[in-house]
Amino acid sequence: MNKIESLLQTGARCTICASPFEVAHVSDKGLRLTDVNGGNSRFLDFQALQQLVEQDQLEIIYTPPLGNNASRAGLTDAQIKKLDYKLGYVRAVTRQTDKVGSRRRIAAIVRDFAQEIGDKSPPGVSTVAGWIKRWIEGGRSESALMPAPKPSRVRLEEPNELQKIILKAINKVYMNSQKNPISAVETEVAVEVAEYNCQAETKLKPPSAETIRRYIQRIDAYQLDAARYGKAYAKRHHRAAGRALYTTDPLEVVMADGQMMDIIIVEPDEEGGSPTDIGRPYLTLVFDVHTRCVLAAEITLAPFCGGTLLKAMRQACVAQPGKPRGIPDTLIVDNGADYQDSGFINAMRRLGTTLEVCPPYTPNAKAHVERFFRTLNEALVHKFPGTTFSNPREKGDYHSQELARLTLDELRAHVHTWIEQIYHTNLHRSLGRAPIDVWNEAVTKAPVNTLTAEDADILFRTTVSRTVTNGCVQVHDLKWRSDALRSWEIKQRQLGRKPQVEVRIDELDLGHVYVRTLGDEDIFLMADSTQPQYTKHLSLYEHKLLKKELQEKGIRERFERMQDIELYRLRQEYYAALGHADDKVARIRRDRLRDALAARALSGEPQTQEEPQSPKPSRDTNHTPSAESDTPISPPIKEDTQKSTEAQPQTGKATVFPVITGIKRTPR
Repeated sequence: MNKIESLLQTGARCTICASPFEVAHVSDKGLRLTDVNGGNSRFLDFQALQQLVEQDQLEIIYTPPLGNNASRAGLTDAQIKKLDYKLGYVRAVTRQTDKVGSRRRIAAIVRDFAQEIGDKSPPGVSTVAGWIKRWIEGGRSESALMPAPKPSRVRLEEPNELQKIILKAINKVYMNSQKNPISAVETEVAVEVAEYNCQAETKLKPPSAETIRRYIQRIDAYQLDAARYGKAYAKRHHRAAGRALYTTDPLEVVMADGQMMDIIIVEPDEEGGSPTDIGRPYLTLVFDVHTRCVLAAEITLAPFCGGTLLKAMRQACVAQPGKPRGIPDTLIVDNGADYQDSGFINAMRRLGTTLEVCPPYTPNAKAHVERFFRTLNEALVHKFPGTTFSNPREKGDYHSQELARLTLDELRAHVHTWIEQIYHTNLHRSLGRAPIDVWNEAVTKAPVNTLTAEDADILFRTTVSRTVTNGCVQVHDLKWRSDALRSWEIKQRQLGRKPQVEVRIDELDLGHVYVRTLGDEDIFLMADSTQPQYTKHLSLYEHKLLKKELQEKGIRERFERMQDIELYRLRQEYYAALGHADDKVARIRRDRLRDALAARALSGEPQTQEEPQSPKPSRDTNHTPSAESDTPISPPIKEDTQKSTEAQPQTGKATVFPVITGIKRTPR
């Protein structure tokens, strides 16, 4: 009996990603599960359940002793004794060897186990091998070794013609948003029965109103509400109150989430004029459930993505004196695509952190983080000039844009100071103590694991496989080079080996990458971009949008042949396309750059490779360089201009780092 069959009854329980669920209803399409710890109901079809089983993310924890599911509750004492006898030999073999198909290995283990338990008549090797096969095919469940259920206990009823008519009428008339009464179903059934009797030899008797009511009452109440009132109402109406997560150690359960902050920030004018509002920033939070401490609070202008979450986790895992930091055992994140980034998932896998994903539209699953956001807004953010408040009623006639005064760096400083000096040190209502005191006491009993800044910089990156060519690796039409990598490549080719490496990329900064050499020499080399000015603080998302912009302008084929300064100016010119098309930050910087380029072009002032310091924007874009022509948008680079770039990052330098072979975790 496989795992899915064990769940085909109300009351069965299982764990999905280590979270316990109970089967609330079984239908012909799938199961409706409820969170044992409280929360929303969720429906999983049989295909999704099968995928969870194949990924070893679903485990049966309870099967009611009813219906056609075998369980210990339905066995006699003799049958239970025989079952334990079989399980003893099966577990002895599977725990001591992975080669369950080796008869010689099984025979040795069976002989030793028989002597250990005093079994004078041990089973044969073929018998034990058969038990192991049934046990594995049955999802490693003891029910696979139980006696088959008696035919009389198996109740599989095929609906007759009258039942089919009733179910069809219910789905057609009752299970829709028109909210028809049961009497409408009775009428539909009567018409269907009359039509059937006109063509069939065996006549059907119309069911009574009470019979139809009983059929409707058998339907899952959640499905009824979802069909008649909508899924949102059904989820809200059937959601049970959740229980608080129980933890015993710090970092046992950590939550990560993001939220747009209730404040508008400004960018100061370079000429001393009035600052310009540039929109609302985003906060990515990493939060420890046991101590209620904030492990990381990353504030950026970029919306949530795998890169911002990696940056927050890098802050959370690097040790800092006096601050709560560490590698989480379990991390709970949203189910959005932003948090399903391959780089983030790979980093969690390397850390040995179990990743749990919350279902969509379930804020209660991360109630601790949501409550912190509320506390932060009420205690700090809503007191700043430029706050947007949380809803229009709170905002009233307050003009956020006109009163905004804080810059991004100032907001970061205020938030971090408030967390460290107020939130962490004040009495927490749920804990009865200050979070930092709970943390300091807990870590003395259960020491936490942390990373060095160097290891974290290597670990929290997206990994791709590439072949080294002339000391360079190429990803996304960008190249990074290293002289040490070239020497390693030559050595590998002399030995007749393919110079295959792992390239680890920081998606928020493409200035340099780490290259892990494979084979005899397993080390990390730092490779610098061959276009350092263009890739400095350039994100992968921006780079992809720029390539798309160039393709639309018809000059995509020139990308790899462009000089570094030319690519840099293209990056600046199309800033709005690089980041977010509707972002005020992108629009303001683009306009300032274009005004500066136009002013210098009119004055005849030569343009350098450094980023131009623009005057106050005049929004005059009549002199914007065009990217549609095949001519460069900047004057040709002269020899003396190239020599004046000593401050730019130098390529070819290689730094060797120790290989992260694994994180040793302290036993709880």
